[in-house]
Amino acid sequence: MNEHDHRAQNREAPEPEEGTRAAPKFVFAWIAILIVWGVGYYAWQIGKPMLGGDSRTPVAAEHPQTNPAKDVTAEQADGVETNDGTDTADSVEAADSTETSAASEPDSSIAAATPDGAALFGAHCSACHQASGQGIPGAFPPLAGSKWLQGDPAIPVAIVHDGLQGNIEVAGNTFQGAMPKFGGQLSDAELAAVLSYTRSQWGNDASDISPKVVAEHKERFGDRAVWSADELVEVFGKP
Repeated sequence: MNEHDHRAQNREAPEPEEGTRAAPKFVFAWIAILIVWGVGYYAWQIGKPMLGGDSRTPVAAEHPQTNPAKDVTAEQADGVETNDGTDTADSVEAADSTETSAASEPDSSIAAATPDGAALFGAHCSACHQASGQGIPGAFPPLAGSKWLQGDPAIPVAIVHDGLQGNIEVAGNTFQGAMPKFGGQLSDAELAAVLSYTRSQWGNDASDISPKVVAEHKERFGDRAVWSADELVEVFGKP
């Protein structure tokens, strides 16, 4: 390519404002908005549980304990005395009595591992349904006074485990949206704990839900798609 190919370009006068015009003000305004939003969101999350990774509550496993004294049969123990003159049969009976009394006392480590329904609600549900259980008008339905939550335990288990999509009427208002499924995020015990918590808060007075109900739901429906309100009524009846 020679200089004749640039004749038209060379005839153009230079742009007088090129390199001198400032960036539009709305660009700086938009950058400032993003910075303020980022700092505000970070400050809002301080002190809240982290949702990354596996947030399920660890549950302690109960390990069987062996009792050597029980390995001695009644025939072997009959008439056999220990070095200190104590009858072995009496020792076996005493060991059984000690084990029975220990079993009657609750295991504090297992009790402490029971999922905390309030903490689970704060981590997974309060952003939409609010800590007050009142939801957000026009966006997320309230849990306080909800018949869907306080009715047949199978209904809230289905909603939380599998998710919900479409129109649903709660407390006389219709809501349109999507409820995510938590079946793959929370264990049976955690689902039962958070539902039991919500069924007893904000004036709600419904019975607790056991992990067995969640397990029965999984066995009955497996890994199914999200529910609609009409499907819930068709399968479980009106709340």
